Amino acid sequence: MNRIAIVIYSKLEGAGISAVYRALMFVDELLRAGDDVALVFDGAGSTALAEVLKPESALHRAWTKAAPALRGVCAYCAKSYEVREELEAAGIPMLGDDRGHASLRGLLLEGRQIITF
Repeated sequence: MNRIAIVIYSKLEGAGISAVYRALMFVDELLRAGDDVALVFDGAGSTALAEVLKPESALHRAWTKAAPALRGVCAYCAKSYEVREELEAAGIPMLGDDRGHASLRGLLLEGRQIITF
């Protein structure tokens, strides 16, 4: 079993749309294979999470398959990109264990390989 962390930094604009879609598909593939996956949204990716949560989003279906792996979103970035309140209202965990940011080192300490999109 692999221990993987997928970190999404991309916005749902331009090439970011395909990056986020591919990341969500990869998480689903890993989950179906029984791998241990942690999905984190960071930076501009916090806005992508706010969008894919909406049922009308073109990526919502892909999101629902990847959602069981969600660890959370960077608290600082969600606030900076002005989606924190929306994400908190949706019950998304805020990650801030590295001076308010999501800790990538913490993922490494769990023995995870980090893959970014």
